[in-house]
Amino acid sequence: MKFIIIGLGNFGSTLGLRLVEDGHEVLGVDENLSIVNMFQEKLTHTISMDTTDELAIQRLPLSDTDVVIISIGEDIGASVTTTALIKKYCDTKIISRAISPVHHTILEAMGIKDIIHPEADFADQLATRLIVDGALKTLVLDSKFEIVEANLPSSLEGLTVAEAGLREKYDISIVTILKKRERRNLLGVKVERSEVVGVPQPDMVFQPQDTLVLFGKMEDIQAFLKATSD
Repeated sequence: MKFIIIGLGNFGSTLGLRLVEDGHEVLGVDENLSIVNMFQEKLTHTISMDTTDELAIQRLPLSDTDVVIISIGEDIGASVTTTALIKKYCDTKIISRAISPVHHTILEAMGIKDIIHPEADFADQLATRLIVDGALKTLVLDSKFEIVEANLPSSLEGLTVAEAGLREKYDISIVTILKKRERRNLLGVKVERSEVVGVPQPDMVFQPQDTLVLFGKMEDIQAFLKATSD
């Protein structure tokens, strides 16, 4: 796929590097020339430009792009203006980053459907990770239930899903299992990725380095991780 990322701060650049690593084409855009130069050898293409300039926006290859991501961090005015211009000249998917509730409301009023809050989302995940010892990633569904990624406790290695009995013992469910796999991306570079095994069957055997995706109440998941920790 082809992506344009506008704003190469911590979030935009990290996202771009990950997409390139997976074999996608990324055009990175930023007004700061030094930042553009920093990533010119790491992203597919980079360009320094003022994206609040309508003529500059028209020079971007918008018709040949699958997704445009506007990740401008601190300047709400620049973000809104850039988003408006991209929306004017682009028919493909647009994802905009919001840095405040007001910013979100403005983007929403402009008709942007995909609005992300990376800092707020990470803060929520980090808060839960600090509370639930052993959690890698979290997704809070409501005030009671959440989905948590956690490393497989060594005490469960070699057991089957049925033998572990997480539902019976802790009232939590295994949504799926992520297994480490080494593969080559579209550029031929070896990368290690987690592959989803699908719906776990009762006879599936846990292996070292498995990651469990668990569903349940926070206190129940926490009890499971505490009870099975080394």
